[in-house]
Order: sequence, then C-alpha cells, then structure tokens
Amino acid sequence: MKTSHFSLIAAAVFSLAGAAQAANTISIRQNGFVGSSVNVDIEQRGINDNTSAGLLNFDIKNGASFGAYCVELGQFTSTNYTTYTVGSFSGTQASNLQHLFSANYASVDTNTERAAFQLAVWELTHEKLSGPASVTELNGDAQYFNLNNSTTNYTTLKDLANSYLTAGAAYQGSSLYQIEKLSNDYQQDLLRFNAVTAVPEPSSYALLLAGLGAIGFMNKRRARSA
Repeated sequence: MKTSHFSLIAAAVFSLAGAAQAANTISIRQNGFVGSSVNVDIEQRGINDNTSAGLLNFDIKNGASFGAYCVELGQFTSTNYTTYTVGSFSGTQASNLQHLFSANYASVDTNTERAAFQLAVWELTHEKLSGPASVTELNGDAQYFNLNNSTTNYTTLKDLANSYLTAGAAYQGSSLYQIEKLSNDYQQDLLRFNAVTAVPEPSSYALLLAGLGAIGFMNKRRARSA
C-alpha cells in the first residue's frame, strides 16, 4: 500500500505529541517525611483537621527520590505509585514561591524549619493576598489554631514562617531554584524544587577556550621538539 507524505507527516506529529505527553507525567509514591513532621491544627472551608507539616519524600518509579512540599490542604498522598502531571505555577504565585525559595531555602535544614517553610508555602498557595503575606491565627483561607500557644512549638513555627515570607517579599536576586507543580485530580498536588545549576559567564567560556588553545599549542611544540 502506498503511503502519502501527509500520512507520514501526521504520524510523526502524533508521535512527537505522544512523547511530549509522556515526558510531562511522572509516576511517584510517597515514602514518609525527610526527617519528621510537626502536627498543626488547621481549618479550611469550615473543616477542622490536624495535619502534618514538613518536607515529604517521594520515590520515582524506576528512578531517584526527591523532596516535595504540599500545595493543597485536606488532600492525601499515596504510598502506591500514582501518575502526576508535571507543570508549573503561574503569575504572582510563581514569582512569590520563587522568591521564597531563593531567599531562604539554603538555610532550611531542621524538622521545625521544614514545617515552618510548609506553612509559608501554604500561605502563598492559598491566600488571596492584597498585601504582605503573613501566617496569623484564625485568619484567611488557611486558618491555623494554637499558633499562639506557648506550651507548643507553634509559636516558633509561626515566627519562622513569617520570617521566610518577609525575606521572600524583599528578595530581588536571581532565581536559584527550579520549581515545578505536580498535579493529580485525586491526590495532593505537590511542589517539587531543584537548585539551579549556575551557567558560566561568557568570559568564563573565553578563558576556558584560551586555556585549551594554550594546551594545544604547547602539545604541538612538544611534538615538533620530539
């Protein structure tokens, strides 16, 4: 049977579209927390809940593990492999999250700090901000309880979260992290992040080429002398 050029082109287009779709999904399962979590009393849409705040650990099917923060409230993650769509945040939310990470995350390394950072992420992904972001008790779409209870570590969480938000709002440097949104209609949406690898300046490339050229020149001279 004779195949038309149009059929070949169409097949190539559909093949590329399928590859792109496959590349934008990931199969992962939740595997506990990095370190441990901190329990937080929280209310969303009138439902009270005690939830765990911290950095979640995920395994990629046939791949490596990574840490991620929750985006939603009142959703669960699965210990079975689940397919997520890999995308991105948009608009002001994307900018606020990028500034939050770039300004603070290099110094976040304890369970309490990771839990406080989760509160800061929730603040930026849930509140309709008309001014500076701030974690406050019984206020906004994500309402926290017991944050002012001095007998718990909630006060520390609140103060840490707000210090992260303040530093993020003031940040004016370059983007230090690649931030992705992992979405699933029936599971907790996630924020995955990776430190951005520094790209050498053009002057660095010039020095590298000059150095390689010098090495090549010296090797030629030695070959001639031999």
